Amino acid sequence: MKRILVCLAAFSLTAACKKSADTDKPSDDKPATTDADKPAPVTTEPDPPAIAEARAKYIAGQYGQVIETMKPLVDDLKSKEKARASGLGAAWLSLALAEDVVENAKEPADHAQAMAEQTGDPEVKIAAKLAQGAYKLKTEDFAGAAADFEEAYNLQKDGPNAGLALVMYGNTKINLAFGGEDNAIVNPGELDSAASTFVKAQRLVEKQPGNELLGARALEGQAAVVRYKDKKNTPEACRLIAEAAKIYTTKGAGQPLIDAANALQDEANCGPAPAAAK
Repeated sequence: MKRILVCLAAFSLTAACKKSADTDKPSDDKPATTDADKPAPVTTEPDPPAIAEARAKYIAGQYGQVIETMKPLVDDLKSKEKARASGLGAAWLSLALAEDVVENAKEPADHAQAMAEQTGDPEVKIAAKLAQGAYKLKTEDFAGAAADFEEAYNLQKDGPNAGLALVMYGNTKINLAFGGEDNAIVNPGELDSAASTFVKAQRLVEKQPGNELLGARALEGQAAVVRYKDKKNTPEACRLIAEAAKIYTTKGAGQPLIDAANALQDEANCGPAPAAAK
């Protein structure tokens, strides 16, 4: 089993009413079109606040809380045929389930993808691709996962979830570097790709207030790459993971992120990491 480093996670549609030439210049026998004759604009209901909260909790590594709140909500949204909201909710539920029992992540990931196709909503498309990629990553379809994460990033390169797509893409690249029965490094170029991806993610989220935990996950990814490429470069790996651990602590990261940071620090003989926030 390959080591997987995923400790590291409204658009209003308006119906335009184009005036005809006759409307612009009414004739003597045709009355002018009034506002009352125009079709009402199509609007979408606001997403339940719990969906945005689930995103934040997933990024913080609080996977159990995401599952607990999103499963009943997604079931309710599906029963009410709320396409956009159920698609978004299912995506974040799937991402959290991939960190718990990966087999349970497939159904919500597929629902998110179906809602993305039904609505054409860019935000749902991105979340669905992240969910599909996470499921593939955890089931070791690394090439498929990389393609999904790359597509999620390309859909909105400066969006709020672009950094998450890059971090997950970087983690996938780490896995693609390894192979063979002894799980040795067989594609070192993938580690270089992972390193540049993590740096790109870090620089992106630095411009996005509120995404500090994604920045920490990018730092942790860089530390992992340094550790895999050169086990003798302990000071640099330790510096990077210490920066990540500090952010995890100050921003209230969940235990899974703290545990991953501790494990990497132990591998590099860096000393103890800060404890999880309570």
